[in-house]
Order: sequence, then structure tokens, then C-alpha cells
Amino acid sequence: MWKLLSSWFMNLYALLAVAPFITFILLWLLVYAFLRDKKMTTRLTMDVTTFFLLGSVSLMWNQLFHTNFGFWLIALVLLIAFGIIGGYQTNLKGKTDLMRVSRVVWRLSFLGLSALYILLFFLHVGKNYIFLT
Repeated sequence: MWKLLSSWFMNLYALLAVAPFITFILLWLLVYAFLRDKKMTTRLTMDVTTFFLLGSVSLMWNQLFHTNFGFWLIALVLLIAFGIIGGYQTNLKGKTDLMRVSRVVWRLSFLGLSALYILLFFLHVGKNYIFLT
């Protein structure tokens, strides 16, 4: 039972992570149908899509550079960003709001991973065009 359920979730994640921008649009339409608030819908959809971008970008990185370090590199960059933004907030206000810092880092990672996804996508296309295999 658990094996079937985990297999189903892995296949669903793989399907949604293949094209995260299509996932973003589909999720946005679905969530907007329930919430009817564009600002909240966009934020929630960005948060969910970031989860799919993590897997997609790390896999593209691993395939392009023939390594297994893609996910850990992204995790390292997120932790460094969390520390920098948390330290800045501590210096500015005297205390750190961990939820706010987490939200800022997660949404900035959506922007960064989206740009990296597009860049890696074109690098893959270029690599396959130049080196016809």
C-alpha cells in the first residue's frame, strides 16, 4: 500500500516538475477559482511552484554538468541567503522574524530558480544542437 502511494506521489511530482511554468499556470487557475483573490493566489502559487522548480533545476544542473551536487548547491545558496537576510533583519530591528525571513528567501528563490530554469533550458537546447547525439 505504502509503496503504491509513494510511487504515485513520485510520478505526480515528476509530471508537475517537468514543466513548472505550465504547473504555475494550472495551479494559478485552480487556486483562483477557490480564493478569488489575485494577490493571494499568485503568492500561494509561487510558493508551491518553487517546490517543483527545486527538483527541475537541480536535475537540469546535474545533467548539464554531470554531477550530483545540484540540489545541495541550491540548498546551500538558500541557507546562505537565509543567514544574510536574517542577519540584516536582526541588525535593523534587533530581532529576527523567522517566518518572514523564510517567506522572503522562498519567494526570492522562485525568481532565481525561474531565471536559472530558463538559462539551463536554453543551455541544454544549445548543447544538444551543437553536439548532435
